[in-house]
Amino acid sequence: MDKPWLSHLGGVCVLCGRAVETHEHLFFRCSYSRRCIRLLKSIVCFSWPNRAWGGYYLGFEEVYGPTHSPGAYRALLAAIVYHIWQERNQRVFRHIKRPSSTIARNAIDAISQKILSLELLDSVSSRGLYRLWRIPWPVRDTA
Repeated sequence: MDKPWLSHLGGVCVLCGRAVETHEHLFFRCSYSRRCIRLLKSIVCFSWPNRAWGGYYLGFEEVYGPTHSPGAYRALLAAIVYHIWQERNQRVFRHIKRPSSTIARNAIDAISQKILSLELLDSVSSRGLYRLWRIPWPVRDTA
C-alpha cells in the first residue's frame, strides 16, 4: 500500500486501523505487529533490534554476532514477516481475524519445525539452540 499509485485505495492498516499501511508501519510499527513481537520475545529470549524494518535483517548480526545463531533469528524475522503478511491478507480477502498470540505461535512453530528438520551434531551449540527455542533435545538410539 506504500505505492503512490495505490493511494486511492485508502490504505488504512487492516491490523490496527489507526495508520496508513506502509511496509514501515505494517512490519513492527503497527500495534498488532508489536504485540506479535512482544509475545515472541517472551517465548524465545532475545532482544529485537530497534531499527527501521529494512535494517532488521542486518541488525541481527550486529546484535548477536556468530555465537548466538543469527541464522535462527533471521529465520524468525522471515517467519514473523510472513505470518503478519498472511494475517493481513486473511483480513483483507477472507475477513478472518486471528489474535496476535496465534501469529507469534505460528512463527515460533515454523522455526521449531525447521530446526527439527536439521541433522545437527550433538554439541554445546546445538543443545543451546534447542534450549533457546524450547525444543526438547532428542534422545537418539546409539545401538
